[in-house]
Amino acid sequence: MTLVKDLVHARPYPESLGSVDMDPFREADALQEAQLLDSRVCHLTATAALLFELRTSLQFEEGNAALLVVRGLRSFGWKSPGKQVPLAALTVVASAAEREDDSLRVSFEFFPEARLVVEGDLAEFYVLEVEGIGDVPPDYSSGDLKTVQGALPSWSSACSLLQASVSH
Repeated sequence: MTLVKDLVHARPYPESLGSVDMDPFREADALQEAQLLDSRVCHLTATAALLFELRTSLQFEEGNAALLVVRGLRSFGWKSPGKQVPLAALTVVASAAEREDDSLRVSFEFFPEARLVVEGDLAEFYVLEVEGIGDVPPDYSSGDLKTVQGALPSWSSACSLLQASVSH
């Protein structure tokens, strides 16, 4: 077992992993209905990491979480309304990756209204099986952040790597 956060700085991924069912670097909307749980940017290593909930995803039958790591980070652009909203999952409604010269741009549109564009030199995508979170995502309507977070993948979750993809 490894921790999700350890994958952010561990390279390269093991060659023995299977290829992903839907590759977000090659398939538009591969992450549709997945939920963005958290993001981290490490300026020291020029790395961004995005943690996703996959139990709601339309495209992935294996795994309950995913991690997308962008290396050689050039930009990280988040846009959302400034107003506070009730506790809710950020659900991917559209995702795309584009390679231009020596740069990779990955963009996401979310519901409720938000947008994220991350650009870097290369990226890795991991499909994970996180232990102890059950088969269904939590009910956000309770409004209890601690209870909701306890039923979601987190950076400190123990996980098994199931599938991986790299975009160079």
